[in-house]
Amino acid sequence: MTINDSPTKAAVLNNPNVDGISLRCNWSTVEPTEGQFDFSYFDSAVAAAGTAHKQVLLRVNTMAQRPAWVDAAITKAGGQFFTFSANGVQTTIPVFWDPTFVAKKIALIAALGAHFTNNPTVTTVWTSFANAQLEDWNVPHTANLLPQWYALGYSTTKMLAVGEQIIDATMRAFPNQYVTLAIGGDGPKLDPSLMYVSSTTLATERTAWPNRLFAQRNSLSDVVEAPPGTFAGIWRLIWDSRPLVAAQMLAPCYGDSTYRMNNGVPIDPDTALKKAVDIGLSYGVSYLEIPQIDVVNSPTVISYAHSAMTSQ
Repeated sequence: MTINDSPTKAAVLNNPNVDGISLRCNWSTVEPTEGQFDFSYFDSAVAAAGTAHKQVLLRVNTMAQRPAWVDAAITKAGGQFFTFSANGVQTTIPVFWDPTFVAKKIALIAALGAHFTNNPTVTTVWTSFANAQLEDWNVPHTANLLPQWYALGYSTTKMLAVGEQIIDATMRAFPNQYVTLAIGGDGPKLDPSLMYVSSTTLATERTAWPNRLFAQRNSLSDVVEAPPGTFAGIWRLIWDSRPLVAAQMLAPCYGDSTYRMNNGVPIDPDTALKKAVDIGLSYGVSYLEIPQIDVVNSPTVISYAHSAMTSQ
């Protein structure tokens, strides 16, 4: 029920109302040199979770934290890159379907699977293929960026093909785990409809790999619409994808002076967290990812969430 990018706090590991830990590590850390892997962070954190009888969701930050040798290999092979502004910072990424990038990412996934699939503590792993920044779904599609996508040869067919490649590779590498895909939309100017790539990918991959693929949304907050959600919208697809659905909180409730969880309106952190938990429960999620700071500071709400989820 928590997500962390650093060592898991004892208050989380010792909390009986926390069932699992979501662990992240950067690709540049895991594979600093091609083919040479450093799993020390994951090994340590997974072992700590196992000792505490917690499940683990394993993630690697790939696109935003890819090692420099990946871009060097893409450039050498004549690959293409896409440039956009991420919160005011000019950012350049390989196109999602670049064959060199995809091959390197699949090799990473295979190595992770060989190392972790037989570890019973690791019950779920991430997958991603439309992630311009973190592992959340993100295909920049503002009007000023569309000509660049068109010039680079963007197509819905290419996106569906790369999604199938990476998800299939993840399923093969981790035959003993569930796989979770953070879903989102690409805008009507790139695909036939907002959720076309997400919905088509889920349908195709769930047919190929029955009862193993979660649909996850990483923007749960106090202002998410009530289920079933707007027709053809992101949360509607979560509703229609039950029972294997999950959610991650948009932001921490504690320590966020901008109150992102409540659309900028000041609110008590415990109240905000409970409201978001209730919305997640109303969508029938199987698990909720809650920031570590909130787990530590809001034990009453964590107890409430655990009780509600285990009884639904």
